[in-house]
Order: sequence, then structure tokens, then C-alpha cells
Amino acid sequence: MNADERFAGGDQMPDVDDLPHVDLRDPDSTARILSGLTTHGITIFQGGIDRDDVLYAARSLIRIREHRDSDSDGVTTIAQRLASEDGKTSLAGFTDRELLPHTEGSAVCRPPRVLMLACLRPAQTGGRSHLVDGRDLYDEIARAEPAILAALSTPRSAYFGGGSGHLGAVFQQTTEGRIAVRLRLDELARFAPMVALYIDRLRALVQQQIIPVDLVLQPGIVIMAR
Repeated sequence: MNADERFAGGDQMPDVDDLPHVDLRDPDSTARILSGLTTHGITIFQGGIDRDDVLYAARSLIRIREHRDSDSDGVTTIAQRLASEDGKTSLAGFTDRELLPHTEGSAVCRPPRVLMLACLRPAQTGGRSHLVDGRDLYDEIARAEPAILAALSTPRSAYFGGGSGHLGAVFQQTTEGRIAVRLRLDELARFAPMVALYIDRLRALVQQQIIPVDLVLQPGIVIMAR
């Protein structure tokens, strides 16, 4: 579910058990979700019985952004589907295929700031999401790999998407003084030679930062997506 931002925040992401947990049935659930986003950049929620419950919670938090692949209510449905005949990676996010860690909407000029993901019908197998704290990733690269940080922060050094994608950088400072992260590591990402030199190392650093969240046990998450 894509959304426009209403708030900012994000602290270091600890283990899943230490993250903020909220029951949507609690009267103060909206305030507690916002608090979790401010302090940790993520809130895990439960208590969403069906699609209407999740939509109600989402609309109390964010302004839902409809897009090309969403349903009419703005929800993007992820389901088990046959692989497309042309093998388009751009459509893989709406299937049960495994994806490499990525930021949402990397190919658009203004990616969503907040992402809400809910599991209403658990898969028989799988169903695990891999999360990476962008702040932790940035801090680790800045600490241990300053040459990589300089390359990844170079303007116009990365192109994300197809013919109408976005030319930018993996790390970019915003007018608000934040560091925005834009990343995908599949065939729809192309990098300037100065960045391509470090992509294998970047992949390894991303893998080191992964925190698995099982959506069978943790039915929903709200995260700061960039």
C-alpha cells in the first residue's frame, strides 16, 4: 500500500521482538503506530481482520496514493500468480516470487514515504519479508566504506526502471536535511562505472543488515519506506 508522508522519523532498527507492536483494536492504536514510526521507523500491527479493517487503519494514518498497479481503493494485492510470459521484473512484486531487497517506487520521481503491508491470508509456505534499516546501512557504509559512500552519493550515478525511470543516486540528501535511499539490485537498475565497481560489496552489506519478519506471526507492518 503506497502512501504520501505525514511524518518523519526513524531510529536504529533492533530485533523484531524489540520493535513497537500495536493491536489495531486498541483505541489509541493510531497514536501508537505514529510513535513507533517516529522512534523506530517501523510499527508491527495485528488485529486487522479483513481488507476493510486494514483500509480503515491506513486512512487514519496516511493519504493512500493510487498508482498504475493498485486496485481502485489504492491497495496493491500480492498473490500467487504464474510468471509473466515476458518475465518482467517490474511485475514480480505483485506475485509470490522472492525479491531482492529494494526501496518502494525506485523508478518514480517521488517514491512513497510510508509503506503499509498486511497479510490477510497466510501462505502455506514462505511469507517472510526481509527488512533493511536504511539508516543502519548508510551508517555502516559511512563508517567502514567511505569510498563506496562517495560513489553511491554521486548525483546522476544510478538509473532505476525502464524507459521512463529515474536518474539519481542511491543516497541523496533532501531539502529537509534527511538522507533518502533509493535502491534496487535487479536488472532494472543500471549504475555508472564508479558505482558498478562496488555493487557486489553493496549487495553483501545489504544482506548483513536484513531483519526477517514472518507475516504469519506478525500480520502487518508500517514502515518509513525511504
